[in-house]
Formats: sequence, C-alpha cells, structure tokens
Amino acid sequence: MRSTDVIDWAQYPNFNEQEFRCRHTGLCYMDARFMTRLQAIRNAYGKPMIITSGYRAKTHPVEARKAAPGEHTLGLAADISVRGSDAFNLLKIALAHGIMRIGVKQTGEGRFLHLGMATSNFPSPMIWSY
Repeated sequence: MRSTDVIDWAQYPNFNEQEFRCRHTGLCYMDARFMTRLQAIRNAYGKPMIITSGYRAKTHPVEARKAAPGEHTLGLAADISVRGSDAFNLLKIALAHGIMRIGVKQTGEGRFLHLGMATSNFPSPMIWSY
C-alpha cells in the first residue's frame, strides 16, 4: 500500500497535498512518517516552509536522469526554499528532529535545503551540495 492511500493531510496543518505533488505526473505518494516529522520541524521553526519539490515519480525528468531513483520517489524527502540565516536555523532544527540526509543548493533564485530520511539503499547520515 502506498502511504498516500491512508495519509490524512489534516494532520499536517501547515502543508497541503498540492504543494507535494509531482510536477511531472501530478501524483503524490508522500510517506506519513516523513510528513509527521516535517510538521514537527515546521512547528519548531515557526515560519512558513516553501516546498519546491516533494514527491517525484520515477519518470520525473530529475529522477529519470539518475542511475537509481532518489528518496523523493519514496515520499521521504522535500526541498525547502530558504534565505539567509533561515537556512542555518532550519538545518539545525531538522538535525534535532532526526533528519540525516541533507542537500544544499544555491541557485540564482535563492537557496534550498533537501531534507530526507530514507535509509534503505541511501547513505545516512549524509550531507551534500549541488
């Protein structure tokens, strides 16, 4: 059973299913365990978290280029847009909540943090930059 078959979005008052949908297929199979942790991080952070990428189908162009599908395809990761010192604050809170896979990317539009909690077939703990 996929996690969204039973996920109750009402449990995550600061998020909605639409912002986590795959931008390629419209599917959304976020893992309830990850969403519960992400909501706890949001509660501690105390500020809106702009999701730039949530669930990705294996056919999503970013995933299709990879040798093996990433943790977004498992619903166990999200990319969050951050600016300035908010990046450090969010990173510190995520680590305190057990997020052990973190990616950092700086683009012309700003910065985002990849927060993930997949363990099977993924090195953990792990931090990387794009």
